[in-house]
Amino acid sequence: MILTPRRQLLRLATVLATSAALPAAAQTAAFPSKPIKLIVPHAPGGNSDTFGRILAQYLSERVGQQVVVENKPGAGGTVASGAVAKSAAPDGYTLLVADNGTHAIAPTLYGAKLSYDVFKDFTPITLAATFPTVILLHPSVPATTPKEFVALAKSQPGKLTYSSAGTGNGSHLTIELFRTAAGGLDMLHVPYKGGAPAVQALLSGEVQMTAVSVNTALPQVQSGKVRALGVASSKRSPALPDVATFIENGIAFEGDSWLAIVGPPGIPADITAKLNADIAATLRQPDVQERLAKLGLWSWPRRRPSSPPCCSAMCRSGPRP
Repeated sequence: MILTPRRQLLRLATVLATSAALPAAAQTAAFPSKPIKLIVPHAPGGNSDTFGRILAQYLSERVGQQVVVENKPGAGGTVASGAVAKSAAPDGYTLLVADNGTHAIAPTLYGAKLSYDVFKDFTPITLAATFPTVILLHPSVPATTPKEFVALAKSQPGKLTYSSAGTGNGSHLTIELFRTAAGGLDMLHVPYKGGAPAVQALLSGEVQMTAVSVNTALPQVQSGKVRALGVASSKRSPALPDVATFIENGIAFEGDSWLAIVGPPGIPADITAKLNADIAATLRQPDVQERLAKLGLWSWPRRRPSSPPCCSAMCRSGPRP
């Protein structure tokens, strides 16, 4: 049976929930005794990168060892994911910032062609954060509302272009959902290797539209370099309170995403439990939650209000106290 991204997401959330409940009593006191490598499968400056660097800073302070962020972009995050799954030692010193693109969308899109199995080739550590996606326009586009943009796109079939962080990435599928919900808009997709390059393509005018996380979009929107067309979520983002959701504008779809921490298969249960406890405690820190919230990220175990149905299982399976 081929799982849809939503079913894949919910199934993975169940696995992550199981890992989160591992007994803390079995923790290894000597771990960590050297730096931990945190692999970000996307380009610097994107959502995973921003989150990874904030987590690495505070987690380093907690565990007494440096947590080093290493970016390995490519193929929507599947290059780094495959490398961690197949090559990293299962000792807890190599971790991956996984997301719904690498662990829910990619398996559905690529099936057996994918170099890893999300349920067999990773040790789930914990869910970490969730975030909404915002669709942006280049200022030259003569449309300020979703209704105006839909009318423009329908009047110019095949002429408007949009960038994404890679084929099959959440940003790509968010605009695909938008195109479908808006009545089947005919637009050209231009994929890039990460959210930051996709935004740069928009800033330079190479494309007219892109979809990125709120934290990636925030500085560009605030500077007036791009225009926020709408938030692809059930609720407005506190980071962009004046930007309406597409649902408010009569285009019913959502594009919420999540981040999780995983490792290669076979990490001992006691080390997994310690990593889970340390990351959970780090994400519970008020200053961490405040920093992430300002960027449009909701860290766990802080629950996002009124989460849509696709996130409900994740809300129940975040880090445990």
